[in-house]
This record gives sequence, C-alpha cells and structure tokens, in this order.
Amino acid sequence: MVQRSYVQNTELGPGRQSGQAFMIMILLVIFSMLVLISIASAAALREARISELDYKSTRSFFLSESGIEDAVYRANTGKFLAPSYSLSLYGASTAINVINVPGGKEITSYSNFGNAHRTIKATLAQGSGVGFAYAVQVGEGGIELENSSKIIGSVYSNGNISGKNTAEITLDAFAASSSSVTGTNSFLISGNARGHSISGLTVGKSATSTTSISNSTIGQNAYANNITSSTITRDAYYSTSISGSSVGGSSFPGTPAPADLPKINLPISDAQISDWEAQALSGGVHSSPCPYVLSGGTTNLGPIKINCDFTITGDAIVVMHGTIWVAGNFNMSNTSQLKLDSSYGSLSDALIVDNPSNRLTSSKIIISNSAKVLGSGTAGSYIALISQNNSAESGGGEIAILPKNTVDASIYYAPHGKMEINNSTSLKEASAYEIEIKNSATVTYESGLASVMISGPTGGYDITGWLEVP
Repeated sequence: MVQRSYVQNTELGPGRQSGQAFMIMILLVIFSMLVLISIASAAALREARISELDYKSTRSFFLSESGIEDAVYRANTGKFLAPSYSLSLYGASTAINVINVPGGKEITSYSNFGNAHRTIKATLAQGSGVGFAYAVQVGEGGIELENSSKIIGSVYSNGNISGKNTAEITLDAFAASSSSVTGTNSFLISGNARGHSISGLTVGKSATSTTSISNSTIGQNAYANNITSSTITRDAYYSTSISGSSVGGSSFPGTPAPADLPKINLPISDAQISDWEAQALSGGVHSSPCPYVLSGGTTNLGPIKINCDFTITGDAIVVMHGTIWVAGNFNMSNTSQLKLDSSYGSLSDALIVDNPSNRLTSSKIIISNSAKVLGSGTAGSYIALISQNNSAESGGGEIAILPKNTVDASIYYAPHGKMEINNSTSLKEASAYEIEIKNSATVTYESGLASVMISGPTGGYDITGWLEVP
C-alpha cells in the first residue's frame, strides 16, 4: 500500500477571495452612502438655514415697506406724522424716521426681524401748492384803505380800489373790468396804477386807464382815453383829449386806450376748501364741551372738526398737528397763540371756519389784543385762517374776518365775505370778497407766499424715490 502525505494549503481559494472583495465593496458602498448622506444632510441643513434666513429677511423687508406705506398714507391724508415712531407687525417692529427737506419729506424705515435687517427709504415731493401772487387780492366787493393804513406789496381787485388820508400801496394797484382806482387826501400808489378810471392819486410809476385819468400826479407815463387836471412827469398817451395838465415829456394824441384788465379768481377754490374740511374730519369730531374754550396751557389739535364755536383766550397755546375745521365762529384774544408743530418745517396748514348751516351770521373769525397766529418757526411756514361767511357777497353787513389791535398772523382768507383790518394789525397776506383796512393797519407781503405748500391736502405728496438702502 502506497502511503500519501497531505500538506495544508494556506493560500486563499477562489471562493474566499471573492467573498472578501464583496465585503470590501459593501463597506465602500456603505461609506459612500454615509458620505452622500452627510453631504445631503449638510446641504439640507444649509438650505433650511438659507430658507429660514430668506423667510426672516422677506418678513423684515415687508415690515420695513409697511413702515414707509404707513408714513406716506399719513402724509397724504393730513394725519399727524411724527418725526419718529415705530410700527409693530409679525411680532417685530420697524423704526420710522421722517425728515422735512425743501419741498417735501425723506422717510426711512428700519426693521429687524430675527437679526435680518432691512432698510427702505422713500422721498416725497409736495404736490401743487397755493400761490398768493399779491399782498392783497380782492373780489367784486373791492378794497378801501384809510387813515395811514398801508399795503407793503401789490394789490389786484375785481372791484374798486379807493384810499384816503395818507393811505399807501407800496407797489402796484390793479382794478379789473369796469372798476376804478380813486383817492382823496394823499392816496399814494408807489408802483403802477391801472383801472377803468383813475382819479385823485399820486402814482410813483405809470398810470393806465381805459377811460380817464384826472386830478392825479404821475411819476412816469400816463395812458388813457382822456387826461384832465393831472401832472405827468414823462409822456402822455391819449386817444381823445388832454386838458389842464402838464406833461414833462412828449404827448402822443390818437393813441388807442388800453383794454380793461380781466377779473381773476381768488387763489383758493371752494372745492379745495372742501377737500381740507374732509381732511380735518378724517381726524375725528369734537362735540363736547361746546362752545369749546381754551384759556390756558398747551393743547395739541388736528386734524379735527370742532362742531361748534371755538375760542382760544388768556395765555393758551394751541399747537396744530393737522387741519382744523371749526363749524361755528372762531375767536382768539389776549396773548393766546395758534401755531404749527415744528415737524411741519417749511410746510403750512389751514384753520377753516365754516358753518354750512349758517354762513350769513356765523362762520366768522375775530382775532384781537396781542394774539398770534404763527407757522412752524421755519421760513415759508404759515397758517391760513379761512372764513366761509358769505354775508358781503349776499349784500349783508356782517364781517367775516376781523383782526384788530396788535395781532400778528400769517394769511387771512374770506372768498365770500368782508375783512376789516384795524389798528396796529400786521398781516402777511389778505384775500377776501371785500376788504377795509384802516387806522395804521399794515399788510406786509412775503415772497414765500407765491408758492405756499399746505401740508397734506394740498395736492398731497408725489413719491419721487423708493428704494432699499444698506
């Protein structure tokens, strides 16, 4: 028998080698999957964080936008707009800052929602304003000056202009249509005078009439159909005749007489006043106590409608934060003050006195003693005191606006009523259906009145810029 010897083979067989390779492959696959899962998880977490940040940033953006929209709405509806305030939304708040700039406002809204900061900035330009081209503008009722009263500026009247006892208009005086310009006892018009007829004047520059110039002293040229008993420093232009007059320059007979001036509307329409009343009403109504009397301390008012007579007396100070509509009579006396809040800047506002149920004997304004009506403290800021009393236009004798003694005010306006300006009163601008100025009272025109920007209702604001800033 042949004996065989067996030696153990320690080398891997084909089956065992393929098993190890499979295991390694499985491990590689598992590792790769873990890597992919890790990468996917990191990406998902990053996307979640980005999504959360985007959510917070978007919320913060809309919160900031809401602040701008709120401020613009307040500006355009005449509501009180503070220099700085906050608005809450989405459980967070945005800080709103308002700066008055020439001709408008600059508004910034800064929000922070979950450390996502967004800032929006808008710029607003004031809409069309109200232009007072003359120191005094008058309707068909005309204007009378007497006893050293003075208008420092120009006058345009749809009715007669008359003056006496050293009254003076320092610039031009224009009477429209068939209205005349007449004077007695040294009525001086330092600029140009023009009317359907002119008599009894001292005119610093030229005088122009559709019909006649008589008993006048003219500093420059005279233009009329006929001229009588006048002294003309330079040239005389006339169509028909000249008699009893001296001419320092040349005469030009046969020159056609100029046409009458057209009547023009007063600068604020009834429709505009109605719009302002609506803005005042939007702020609420005061109905009690009535009459409403303030005799001391400081009171913030506006926008508001006061549904009865309103009196400010003693040393009371009323600070306007919006348009005020008084549906009764308005009185100021003693050392009381009515003024605009400083946030108005160069903008202006109105106090309207209008009782629609009684415009014949109500809707009147009386300002007396040392009462003051002031703007915001910035140049170009005024309060317009407006009366809708229509007694004068209806042929009655009621006075719509009566400023007297040493009162100081910005703008007085009575488109259908009579204004009587007395004693040492000093005004910036006066417009009414009929005006009487006497006893050393003065109207002093300021150039800023040519374009008064009344806050809120006057055409509102135009948005000129709206963007996100760093």
